[in-house]
Amino acid sequence: MNKSLTLAYLGIIIATFFWGTNFNAGAYIVAHQPPITASLERFAIATLVMLTVFGLRGQLRLSTLRNNWPAYLGLGLLGFTLFNLCTFFGLQSTTPVNGALILATTPLWTLVFGLIWQHEKLSWPRAAGLLCGLTGVVLVITQGDIQILLRLNVSRGDGIILLGSLAWALNMVGTRRWVHNATPVETTSYSMLFGTLALLPLAFYFETPWRNLTDSALSVHVAVLYLALCGSLLAYLLWFNGLAQVGAVRTAIFFNLAPVFTLLVSTLTGHAPNGWQLGGAVWVILGVLLTSGVLNPLWQRRVNAASHLGEG
Repeated sequence: MNKSLTLAYLGIIIATFFWGTNFNAGAYIVAHQPPITASLERFAIATLVMLTVFGLRGQLRLSTLRNNWPAYLGLGLLGFTLFNLCTFFGLQSTTPVNGALILATTPLWTLVFGLIWQHEKLSWPRAAGLLCGLTGVVLVITQGDIQILLRLNVSRGDGIILLGSLAWALNMVGTRRWVHNATPVETTSYSMLFGTLALLPLAFYFETPWRNLTDSALSVHVAVLYLALCGSLLAYLLWFNGLAQVGAVRTAIFFNLAPVFTLLVSTLTGHAPNGWQLGGAVWVILGVLLTSGVLNPLWQRRVNAASHLGEG
């Protein structure tokens, strides 16, 4: 694996860490601030920083915006407006860990959309990686008791976050299908701009954003700032860069790391994971390694060895 791909995968992991901790921070925010206001504050800050920093550096071409604005509008509505609203509204009636686990189904939806629209190839390592990742998520959810799945009743919050997962999967596939001749910085900036603009009328129609912002405590604004700069600005830049280099399906599997990071944060706050959660984390990481291609040389050696034995 060359250096650029290694850095791309590292960036994807860092982005997933930020998104995993988003659930912990988001649960705190929606307990003190309405969801649309929180979404608007988060992306208004992130968009302003993006446009200012990269605009002054000459990295945002207006020609790219003119050529791709319909795609950026759709991606902004899917990946920023809808996905973010689903996260905040969902966290009103579900737990951070549950939200992260549901988000980990995103690779499955991305695979389906990729097979339909982009004719993605499903190799054995990638299929095994997806299966391992799903196994890890199921272990964490059920703690080894399959009856939990059989008795599962999807709560309102879980259903809303599942809708967000579908929106993000469409965003990832759409980025590679609809956007042309654009850098990750441009795709992130312009998509985020449209997503933020779509939040404005929603906030003023359904809520009173200015009053909500002035009434919020400083700690809430600090949490929103973390989401804006780390969970939005840095995470999306790193994610879109990885998406451009390694593809939608391979990138999407890293969403399975989100619940692992959420559990780690829960541990630091005094909620230690149990054995099933740790076992699930191992399966998730194995799935990431398989699907990303890190273990492909080992896989190929085993296939070649088996072929030689068969010939002998």
